[in-house]
Amino acid sequence: MVQQIYNEGQRYIIPTSDWGFKRLFGSEINKGLLIGLLNRIIDDREIEDLEYLDRDVFVPVGSVRRMSFDVYCRCKDGSRVIVEMQNYAKTTFVERALVYTSASILENYTYTRGRDYRVEKTYLIAITGETIFPGVSHAPVRLAMCDMDAEKTTVLNDKILHIFIELPKFADSPEELGKDASFLSKFAVAMKTMSLLGERPKEMDDAMLVQMFDAADLLGYKAKDKHNYKKSVMNEFEYEETLKEYRQEGLEEGREEGRAEGREEGRQEGLAEGQEAERRRSASQYKKLGVAPEIIAQVTGLTIDEI
Repeated sequence: MVQQIYNEGQRYIIPTSDWGFKRLFGSEINKGLLIGLLNRIIDDREIEDLEYLDRDVFVPVGSVRRMSFDVYCRCKDGSRVIVEMQNYAKTTFVERALVYTSASILENYTYTRGRDYRVEKTYLIAITGETIFPGVSHAPVRLAMCDMDAEKTTVLNDKILHIFIELPKFADSPEELGKDASFLSKFAVAMKTMSLLGERPKEMDDAMLVQMFDAADLLGYKAKDKHNYKKSVMNEFEYEETLKEYRQEGLEEGREEGRAEGREEGRQEGLAEGQEAERRRSASQYKKLGVAPEIIAQVTGLTIDEI
């Protein structure tokens, strides 16, 4: 997982943190930065302007379910864009991404008698701190509804487009970037290393990246913003360390039970029980720290109801 450590004297915020990511890409003051990023990633259109929408979406299917996005916006043509930063993304996030885009469509589709359904396109851009497509060497990974055979790929429906940018697949430092490095490579390196740098590297010469570094510069932040950033990051680090501790305890409990029974079945059951105990202890600790239930669900795998 991509991880950057908070230091009191650091110049730039951690862009992969919850507060930092929303500050850079989910705030009105930096709307131009988000537009610039989307236009570099989405290649089937150009976004001229957008408006931020409420990040909480309520979908009345069965029982009403609330979903909370990192960044949620609407373009001038009515299409929606969801942008997510997932430090703890696993393979199950692919399914969750589909639920997110489906929720957006359910919230906004229109039906007119005699004209059937009108559905606006929804994009989901997921930036992940873990690799969730290990078998795919290139990045980003794009998922769309396609009919694929040995000779061609035909897009059947363009209403949903998922783009996954897996940060571990890119270089780990600005020095590793080649002279012909793509914008996406530079952006990924900036996301991975920004808070560790004392100044913007010469490799980050793209206008959008210059703007990104300027927006992340703590020297220009008000005292209140600096306080909120520090508080948020400390909370994240606290429950991340707690997660590691409980994960280790759970695995050790599972292994011990398996060894005591002397059977592979017992070992597997012990591991499962230990992991379940770990998730529940983690959730309890995170609640005490005031972590939002949605974040706890992402980290532990528990449902909102269980939390």
